[in-house]
Amino acid sequence: MKKCHQKSWLRAAALLLAGILIFTALPMPTTAAGFRDIPNNAWYREHVLDLVSKGIINGTSPTTFSPQKPLTRAAFVTMLAKTALTEQELSQYKFQGKFKDVSSSKWYNPYVNWAVENGVVSGYENNTFRPDRSITRQELARMITNFAQAVCRKMIPDTPASLFRDTPQIASYAKESVSLCQRCGIINGYSDNTFRPNGNATRAEASALYSRFLSQCPTSGDYRILRKRVNGIAIRAVEFDPDFYDPDIVLGKDLVDGREAVGSMIQRSGAVIAVNAAFFDMDSYMPYSTIIKKGRIATIDHHFAPARPAFTMDYLGNFSIESFSPWYTATLTKADGTQKEMTYISSNKWPGNSSDATRMVFTRDWGHDLCFPAKDAVTVNGEGIITSVSHDKDVPIPALGDGFVLAQRSRRYEEGDFFDSCQVGDRLDLGYYCEELSLSNLWVSIGSGPRLVKNGAVYGDLSTYKSEGFSDPNITTYTAERICAGIKSNGDLVFVNAICTLKELSSVMVSLGCTDAMNFDGGGSSNLYVDGFWLAGPKSRPMNNLLIFK
Repeated sequence: MKKCHQKSWLRAAALLLAGILIFTALPMPTTAAGFRDIPNNAWYREHVLDLVSKGIINGTSPTTFSPQKPLTRAAFVTMLAKTALTEQELSQYKFQGKFKDVSSSKWYNPYVNWAVENGVVSGYENNTFRPDRSITRQELARMITNFAQAVCRKMIPDTPASLFRDTPQIASYAKESVSLCQRCGIINGYSDNTFRPNGNATRAEASALYSRFLSQCPTSGDYRILRKRVNGIAIRAVEFDPDFYDPDIVLGKDLVDGREAVGSMIQRSGAVIAVNAAFFDMDSYMPYSTIIKKGRIATIDHHFAPARPAFTMDYLGNFSIESFSPWYTATLTKADGTQKEMTYISSNKWPGNSSDATRMVFTRDWGHDLCFPAKDAVTVNGEGIITSVSHDKDVPIPALGDGFVLAQRSRRYEEGDFFDSCQVGDRLDLGYYCEELSLSNLWVSIGSGPRLVKNGAVYGDLSTYKSEGFSDPNITTYTAERICAGIKSNGDLVFVNAICTLKELSSVMVSLGCTDAMNFDGGGSSNLYVDGFWLAGPKSRPMNNLLIFK
């Protein structure tokens, strides 16, 4: 697949550290065959060959690898970082970070900074990293499991758990990591059934362990994880071809105003990729959005429409960012063939008050009944036939897919005779149209905003944000945790989590190659889930809606 090709890796500069050469600035051999100190029958030979060919590790000279020399903590972190990013991407990490013994002038500075920012390493209590210290075997295991979590590499145990004779000597922070690596076949231990957790890992041992990890814990072929800095902004993102997935919108408890833990929504929906999308009222949990689920309208919201943008997909699988106003139409067909039409009908919203005369369609996305006394309520079954006509009372709503209720809380001054003409046995058909929509037959749509990118360029300012319904500076101006969605020219989608301003996020999305992008809900609603991993969240706040791909 087009997302799965491996990047070519650039070679790193070299320095002499504590008398042990790890990398060199001189041209390195491209295979382990060029190292005179690696016998043809060495147990680690194929692993060294693998890493050297990928540009992840170099020799200590053009003709030597020094397999029995210890590897430093800085050297192993460098191997991890070079697996995830190119040297050009890593150049954004050259700055003075949190560790007082990792100055910006050191060759390993950007690699350590990347590892810290992405939770791969945390250092010591005295704010040091001790880069030149030899890495222990238990530290290797812990860094590898942290790295797997950061870049979403699945470690699937396929070997029975086994205790080493010296398991009690493994530090508490590393016990789980060592066990997982053993059960995944990455760590084998020594012939005397010991692990030697505090022993220094040699360059051969580290190469073998890491090569096994890379081959046995590959990244998925259907998406690409991004954990890097773009324009100085740290992002966590997933990029993927939506053709491999089925998109949908999940509502909390399957209700328009439902609320549910994000983990529960993901589990029951079977989502592979999930992201929070539309803003919602924190009191009523009603979404500020028109939501269309697999061609079916779940709710219509006209606040700031058509200016407010929506993330959409049509029946052909084309994604776009649209601004439109959707409405239902209802056509009543009498027994004699005469017809009446009603337009500008909304859906699944609370009437503002007892005198609200908005015509609305209610489905099971709303609940089991209207939950208010309707002046007029027409119940229609799944075949489009009116089964009851009611006045001045609450009525039940047919099961999802089996019909709907057309209702209004109050009558208008110029009401017309549409409701009065409805009789049991008549036919009532629904259709919908969207004003100012460039697409037809929407399959999925969820509104949010503000819009960030249009036609491949940064888009939006305070005036456009306001027209889309956003005036709170926490959204429009200040630095905050954000989630956004982008569409690339090749049709791939990108969901990004970052802490920044809207302007900065707009530039990030352009730099990622997006032709269109828009902001989703953020802050305490920031959740980005990919195939068992959380790039953002899970937040404790119950969610109202998620955009998912499965």
